[in-house]
Amino acid sequence: MNEKFKDKKEQEALKYLENNFIGESNDLDSVKKMDLSYLDNVPSNEYMYIPLDLLPCGIFYKPGTKISIRAASVQEVQAYSVVDDNNYLDITEKMNSVLSSCVKYFYNGGQGSYKDIRDGDRLFLIFMIRELTFPGGKNLSKDVTCSCGREFKIELRATTSDKVQKSFVNYDMPEKLKKFFDNQERIFVFNIDGVDYKMAPPTIGIQESFFGDIKTKIQVDKNPNVAFLKLASFMLYNNNKITEDGIKAKEQEFKRMDMKTFQILNQAVNKMLFGIKEMKNNCPSCGLEVHTDMSFPSGASNIFVVSDALDEYFG
Repeated sequence: MNEKFKDKKEQEALKYLENNFIGESNDLDSVKKMDLSYLDNVPSNEYMYIPLDLLPCGIFYKPGTKISIRAASVQEVQAYSVVDDNNYLDITEKMNSVLSSCVKYFYNGGQGSYKDIRDGDRLFLIFMIRELTFPGGKNLSKDVTCSCGREFKIELRATTSDKVQKSFVNYDMPEKLKKFFDNQERIFVFNIDGVDYKMAPPTIGIQESFFGDIKTKIQVDKNPNVAFLKLASFMLYNNNKITEDGIKAKEQEFKRMDMKTFQILNQAVNKMLFGIKEMKNNCPSCGLEVHTDMSFPSGASNIFVVSDALDEYFG
């Protein structure tokens, strides 16, 4: 690699990391010592802590929780690239596979895994990993039109670089739920007729267990109890897995739930929208904020694709 070009790319990478990925235990000196071999098309294996308050579900992690990520390897990008854009479960599984390799999860007393990550943080972390995998590289973008008539592109970005502002907008805590949030336990607590029902956004692991249950039932021509699965996942907020027998036991509890309790908890879950809400950016002509829905312009399979790779790598 041309030395002048390499120096420039190193400076871009260091600036990017300084702006976006220096967390609780990172400092610029340690970042400067990181392996920058990915600049020669080999991603770095260095893990870096990320501030939890960046994540859509950051407030639901208990104190002492640390999440670190690294860039995706060539093999991981290759494995993800064959995702079926028309199969939601396949997209989810492929994203989970990337997270299982590129994320480390620590809590007070031990080390967890990607399965302990909140389900609403999956996509946000995937894009953070993408941005770390291609520092300074171009991101996916959507065509939008401002009310002033100007057409421009909004890049899909979880973080801000020295060139591009982040575009993801996370859901805020609904006003009606704020009074039920326990800051110490980092969960919602609903007292219904003297009984406390505790809920929070589910983990990736518990959702994986429920996805597996859904696939099994569909294969044997059984209809999964979707209402139960939706509610139960939020009530099992502290679990990262559940057995088939465990699901059956919880489903029996669900069937014994009285009308009042179901109506309250079901409405609460419907308001627990924690994740990426939309995207926004300022119009380059008039400066007004332009909002657009969060979607993949060319399918989820293109998240780890550099569309103009020839120009990107050869100039």
